[in-house]
Amino acid sequence: MTSQDIQKFIQKNKLRHLSNKVLHTHPSPAHWLKNFSYNDIKENLLTSEGEKTIVNMYVGIPYCLPTDPPHCGFCLFPTEKYNGKKDTSNYLDYVSKEAKLYKDFYKNSTIETLYIGGGTPNLLAPPDYYKLMEIIEYLFPKIDNSIEKTLEGIPQLFNEEKIKAISNSGFNRVSMGVQQVSDKLIKASGRKQTRKQVFDAINNFHKYDLSCNIDLIYGWPEQSIDDMLNDLREITESGIRHITHYELNIAGRSDFATKQKELVASIPEKIIMYQVAKEYLLDQGYKQRTVYDWEKCDITKESRKSDAEKYLYENNLRDFLRDDEVAQTSCMGGLGFAAINMRMKPLNSTTSSVSSMNHKTLHKYYDDVLMKKLPIERAFAHTNEDVRLIWVFQSLQEMKIDVAKYKNIFKRSLKEDFSNIWQALEREQWIEFNDEELRLTGVGEFYVPLIQSLISKSRVDEIASEQSILTNVK
Repeated sequence: MTSQDIQKFIQKNKLRHLSNKVLHTHPSPAHWLKNFSYNDIKENLLTSEGEKTIVNMYVGIPYCLPTDPPHCGFCLFPTEKYNGKKDTSNYLDYVSKEAKLYKDFYKNSTIETLYIGGGTPNLLAPPDYYKLMEIIEYLFPKIDNSIEKTLEGIPQLFNEEKIKAISNSGFNRVSMGVQQVSDKLIKASGRKQTRKQVFDAINNFHKYDLSCNIDLIYGWPEQSIDDMLNDLREITESGIRHITHYELNIAGRSDFATKQKELVASIPEKIIMYQVAKEYLLDQGYKQRTVYDWEKCDITKESRKSDAEKYLYENNLRDFLRDDEVAQTSCMGGLGFAAINMRMKPLNSTTSSVSSMNHKTLHKYYDDVLMKKLPIERAFAHTNEDVRLIWVFQSLQEMKIDVAKYKNIFKRSLKEDFSNIWQALEREQWIEFNDEELRLTGVGEFYVPLIQSLISKSRVDEIASEQSILTNVK
């Protein structure tokens, strides 16, 4: 991109709502191919070259409670309608069958983190949590019980019976999508959620010694700065030591993007909210781990576990290539509906780096699993440039890039790569560059999604062009 193109891109997108790129990074799954070579992708997903592989395992649960507006007004994750306990029990039988397809690949691997997402995992009945753990222990019989094992859910479904089962089955961390503490503001999502349910759940998390993350959203329809601060104040005072505080994603065909857009905060208003929230959380003793994640690692009266709030699952996904002589990679393993598998290989690997997504239609997922076929809907084979961009994307989540580490892994200069972009961002006063690191500054922190999109634009345009040519040829 020329300097002029870069400047045009920045100015065009400064006032646009952009979605965060926490998990899928580069390129977007929208560019992953439905017409892919199954045998090639299977080989790359199931081939281990003997290096030590650290696994960060994700299991997807497809079901959500219906809301009006649909998908809580903002969520873009695929879901299936929940019809009762038989749905979840039957579904876990299929996940167990899928796990058998990966048994050989994982036999020499070590699981380091586990995350059960969705969907709404705390729709499961208490016995289902034990069944989930049995699936994981089948794949990793030598699992260290102390590793981070997280299950997410929503406040109104976290009753004490379930929380006790979650803890007793082996989970040690929960992530609760509160979004808004206010009974008035949460109504915009269509959820039947109350403030009392939020704090009853938190009290029981403490009772059963479960580490806990709370998701809160700013920029919500009709939310004021005082509303935001009141939510943060109540959550911090409840003893929660990890808070994910992120801006409302206005994207796709969600209700908030199409019907309530005029009620949500503008970009300048969101920037002020981000800055006010940051000042408050720093003043309360929280450390900013990423642009969205805030943590305390001290022991408190509510949580007796030290160093328990680091969210290692996401942290490990950011640190997927080693920069020393140890032959080790960190991969994202996925099981279940719409689950993602990512195998990012060292640059000298004899097999390709690939990503795949399982079917987002449940009956197709079931059909493939019954045929003992990996239930893949779409996949993407990454070039070395793609792997490098993914690494940069993930580093930017932490608002900095380690110059020496980039050099050690990729044998390139970070300052020379993307030099026109760095110069433009320095003019905006969004970054500072020295010999040790590139660091985001000021409103540059807020604009992480914009910066990520800018860095990958040339490659994304190239991918789109290649796919257009393939489509026209067919």
